[in-house]
Amino acid sequence: MKNVLKIKRWEAGLKQYELAFLLGCSSTYLSLVENNRIEATAEFKKKAAELFNVSVDEIFMAAKWEAVHAEPVY
Repeated sequence: MKNVLKIKRWEAGLKQYELAFLLGCSSTYLSLVENNRIEATAEFKKKAAELFNVSVDEIFMAAKWEAVHAEPVY
């Protein structure tokens, strides 16, 4: 399962820099969030959910579940 935020961005036809502008963050920050490298702030999560008209959990809990339940790498 891919990061839901990235999928929502693709579905909306937005480039990463365009979504970053709409959310009031840098493209670098958005990239880190989309690739599960950092945890997004509560404010960022709320803005993203409002922008895509979905719940915070719909976007961010799926990515967290995936990170916790990922297949181990040997």
